[in-house]
Amino acid sequence: MSHSSTLAYVADEAASKQKVLLSEPGRYLLSAAMAGALIAVVLAVSLKLGQVFFAAGDSGYYIATSGFFGVALVSIIICKVELFTSNVMYFTVGRLSGRCHTRSLFLSWAMVYLGNLIGVLLFVAVLAGAGGMGALPADHLLFSVVEHKVSASSMEIFWKGVLCNWIICLAVWVPMRLANEAARLLIIMLLVFVFFFSGFEHSIANMAFFALAKLQGMAGLEWADILHNMLPATLGNIVGGAVGVGLVVFRLERHTLQLV
Repeated sequence: MSHSSTLAYVADEAASKQKVLLSEPGRYLLSAAMAGALIAVVLAVSLKLGQVFFAAGDSGYYIATSGFFGVALVSIIICKVELFTSNVMYFTVGRLSGRCHTRSLFLSWAMVYLGNLIGVLLFVAVLAGAGGMGALPADHLLFSVVEHKVSASSMEIFWKGVLCNWIICLAVWVPMRLANEAARLLIIMLLVFVFFFSGFEHSIANMAFFALAKLQGMAGLEWADILHNMLPATLGNIVGGAVGVGLVVFRLERHTLQLV
């Protein structure tokens, strides 16, 4: 992809997404559910991998967990399914470039968020039928991470959500500037590592964290705790993706829209 056409490409993709959203909403929802399921399955495996080191007292346990989680975003990008966090950036660019309607922007965000949740819950339901993650000790990595997420303040969660989706949307945007497939995969994996290892808040990954914790019977995890995290994390993700990347790259590169 040429350097000057990246913004135009994203605007075109947003217009294509809007067309599917309005003409085939069922297909759009299914695409979002697929993305949610991919997030959940990779997260479950990441936690199992990290637990191997966590249980052994190895302080580098989160390196393994963070390093593997990039598989989820790589799979989502290759499959071209709808993930809420990157969808925020696409439709912001689409709206700013005049290719998408404001109503479509909000409808897409709502439908993709719902679809991602459905996908997460369906995967966790199937996992439950398969015996879940097995009998987990009270000090399992999953419970440790979830406890940390629900104990943070709302403003801390919000800003971690902003930082998360700034990085995630860059992990979608930056590879578009690269022609080499191996380089694209590497930068996606590295940028996802940045967000995950930093402990930033990804609303869809958090859906999977909380669903898995509920499935495994985490003691003391209440619905109020989950909402305490999910609401500011989601709002932060919207700001990080829409403003931190969508608005910024549009302002930086809107002159290229006349060139293509």
